[in-house]
Amino acid sequence: MITEKHYWKSIFTWVKYLNYQIVHRNQDDTEIWLANKKKQSVVIFKFGANSTQEVRFDKSRIQDHEEDIIAFLDFKPKSYNLFIYTDKTFTDENLDELKSIKFKVKIIRQADQIEKIMPNFFIKSVFNQSSNQTKSYYKQRALNNNPIEKHMLKFAPITYTLIAINIIIWLSMVLFLNRFSDLKLLDVGGLVHFNVVHGEWYRVISSIFLHYNFEHILMNMLTLFIFGKIVESIVGHWRFLVIYFVAGLFGNFASLSFNTDTVSVGASGAIFGLIGAIFAFMYIGKQYNRKLIGQLLIVLVILIGVSLLMQNVNIVAHIGGFIGGLLITLIGYYFKLNQNKFWIFLILLIVLFIGFQIRIFTIQEDNIYNTIIEKEMKSGNYKDAKDMVQHTINKNYADDETYYLKGFISATTDSKAEGMATWERGLRHFPDSAILNYQLAVANRSIDNKDKAQKYIKTALKNDPSNRDYINLNKELSDDSD
Repeated sequence: MITEKHYWKSIFTWVKYLNYQIVHRNQDDTEIWLANKKKQSVVIFKFGANSTQEVRFDKSRIQDHEEDIIAFLDFKPKSYNLFIYTDKTFTDENLDELKSIKFKVKIIRQADQIEKIMPNFFIKSVFNQSSNQTKSYYKQRALNNNPIEKHMLKFAPITYTLIAINIIIWLSMVLFLNRFSDLKLLDVGGLVHFNVVHGEWYRVISSIFLHYNFEHILMNMLTLFIFGKIVESIVGHWRFLVIYFVAGLFGNFASLSFNTDTVSVGASGAIFGLIGAIFAFMYIGKQYNRKLIGQLLIVLVILIGVSLLMQNVNIVAHIGGFIGGLLITLIGYYFKLNQNKFWIFLILLIVLFIGFQIRIFTIQEDNIYNTIIEKEMKSGNYKDAKDMVQHTINKNYADDETYYLKGFISATTDSKAEGMATWERGLRHFPDSAILNYQLAVANRSIDNKDKAQKYIKTALKNDPSNRDYINLNKELSDDSD
C-alpha cells in the first residue's frame, strides 16, 4: 500500500541526494514540481489519481503550457518525469511521450515500486534504509525554505570525502608519529618557504591536509562541514572542488609571501575560500537577506574568535584563501554571462598570482631547519636537535649556521674539543663563513691558542667587517698580543 509518507520520503530523497529544487507546489501539496537546471530536467510528484483520463489530462496540461513553464523555470527542460502515487487501479499503458519532449509517466501503487523511479543503486539503497521518521519529518525538511538549512540538507559527497581524508591523515599521524612537532610536520609535507623555493612544490597541496592538534582539526572540519555543504549545494560537486583547491593554493601562496620561518599546515585557507565564495554568491544573486547574513556572521565571529584562542593561526593564509575563493567563483560565474567582468576578475587573479610568486622568490629566505634546531636546543631537547642536524645534512639543506649550531650541540653533549672539530668540519664546506670563523676564534682564545684565534677572527672580519662582535674580539686579541 502506498502512503503519504512514501510520497514525501521520495520527494525528500530527490531534493537531498539528486540536487533537485522544489519550484512549484499546489495548494494542498498533492502536486510538487522539482527541477534541476544543470540536468535540464523536471520531476513532478503527484499524490492521488483516479483514472487514465486524469493522468492524460495532467500530461496535456503540462504540454499545453510548455512556453509558460520554460519562462518560469528560466530553462527549457529536456525531460519531464511524472510520478503518480495512487491506490486506484486503472490502465497505465502508453502514457509516455518520446517525440519532441521526453515525457515519462510512472504509476506507483505499492511501496516496492518506488525503486523503479530511483536513478541508481546508491539512491535505491539510501531510500530502502529503514527509518522511524514520520511523514511530517520528510515534508518539513523537503519544504524548508531557510537558505542555510536548505543547503545543509543536501548530500555533499565531496565535502564528506575531504573531511574523511583529513581525519584519516590526522589519525595516521597520531598513531605513527605520536607528536606534532614542527620537525614531524615538516617531514610529512608542511608548508615551508625554504623548502618550496628549493623545489618542493608539492607542499602547497599536502599542507592543506595536515593539522597541528585535535582542536585544530576539530575546528577546521566543523567549518568545512558547514561551508562545504553550502557551496557544494550551490555550485555542484566538481566546481566546489575547484573552488576549494584554488582557495587553498591562494592561501598558501599568501602565506609563503610573508612567512619565511614557520611551518604552516591546515585547511583553513581553503575553508575561508568557501566563505569568500558564499559572499560572491550573495553579490551575484543580490541576496542580502538579513537572516542569511546574520547566520553567516555568527558562524564567522565564532570561527574567528576560536581561531584567535588557538596557536599558530595563519591570518595571512585566511585572507589569501578568502580572496582566492571569491575571485575564482566570480570568474566561473561570469565566464559565459559577461566577458568584460570575466576578464577583469581573471586578470586580477593572475596579477595577484604573479605578485605572490615574485614576492616568494625575492623575499629573504630563512633556513627553517636551523630555526627548528635552535628551538629544540633552547628547550633542552639536544637529542632531537642533533637528529635534526643530521636530517638537514642528509637533505643537503645544511649551511654554515647548521654547522655552527651542530658545534654547540657537540660541545654540550660530548666535549668542547668535539664542538671545535665540528666547526672546523663546517669550515671545509663553508671556508668564508664569518660565523664559523668567529666561533673558532672564541674557542681557540678560551684554550689560549691566540695565534689561531687571530687567524680565524681576521677571516671573519674580512667577510663581515661591520660586525661589532668581530671588531671587539679582534681588538681584544690585538691588545693581548701587544
